[in-house]
This record gives sequence, structure tokens and C-alpha cells, in this order.
Amino acid sequence: MPYWQWYFLVGLVLSVIMVSVLAKEIWVNLAEKAKRSAPAKALQSYALVVVVTTTLWPLFVPFILREKWSSWRNEKELRSEERTFGPRQEDLVTRYSVEDIEAREIVIDPLGGAPHLPFGHLNEAWGKFLAGLPVGAELWSYAVVWENRWRAKEQREGYAALVSGAIGPFYETVSYRLEDQA
Repeated sequence: MPYWQWYFLVGLVLSVIMVSVLAKEIWVNLAEKAKRSAPAKALQSYALVVVVTTTLWPLFVPFILREKWSSWRNEKELRSEERTFGPRQEDLVTRYSVEDIEAREIVIDPLGGAPHLPFGHLNEAWGKFLAGLPVGAELWSYAVVWENRWRAKEQREGYAALVSGAIGPFYETVSYRLEDQA
């Protein structure tokens, strides 16, 4: 097979990949501009991507390699600077006694699936948390929007022990991604 056929074959394969990657973006972009679906314009855009990628694919290879290299380096840096969650002083909301917390967190399940105890099925974990608290610890509620290692925002709430002005152990009661709630 002559060189030029291999050249166009590789270009055609890459153009199929490019169209599949860019298809949704092109379609949404055109639909937003026209406020309705635009199949003819989308087809023109796809054809343009196929023609340009098929003929000029060698020019894209350095850019693709550079992008992969930088994303690999960024991922490696993120892993090295990975943080673990823990509430901070500014996240503390209200001071509570153990009795107040247990009254607030009593589970009332009309179907009887969860025990009528503070934190329901998690009452045993709550007891272990209380047993591990240092003497003289104050219990505070906390609420914070946390950015996890994938840069997604999460709502985190619970109770933290304040020991000699420093945050000690904490018991998390709520954790969900904010984008899932929208």
C-alpha cells in the first residue's frame, strides 16, 4: 500500500475519533445558537472536522502529545498534594451538648425500618465516637463546602470535638456532591 494511502487511512481513523469526541459539543453549540436543532449545520461541522483531520493530522500529533503530557503531570501533582477532609475552626457553627445532639438526631421512621435511636442504625458508631472523645471536649456542629480531589464540590456536615481550642475527632453526618442536588 503506497504511503499516501496509509496517510489518509490514519487521518480518516483519527477524524472518526475527533468527530466522536466533538460531536456533542458541536451539536449543543449549534442548537444553542439557533435555539433548535440544526442538523444541516452540524453535518457541515462534522464534514469540516473530517476533512481537516484527515488531511492535516500530522500537525495535531504534537498538540495531542503535549496535552497528554501536561494532564499526566497535573494528575501526578494532584496526587502529591492530595488533602484529607477535616473541619476547620471557621467551619464550626454551633456548640451542643451530647443530649442536645442526640435529641436533634433521633431517627423517626414511620415504617419502622430504622431503630428509634440517635443516628438510627449508626448509633453504635456514635457511641464509639463519644467513647473516644478526650476529657473536656466541647462538641460543635460544622458545615462546610469541600472541594474533593476531583475538584467536585461536596457539602459536609457533622459534629466535631473542640479540645483546648483545636479541632479533635469529628463525626460526619452529611456528605453529598452539590452537583447531584441541583
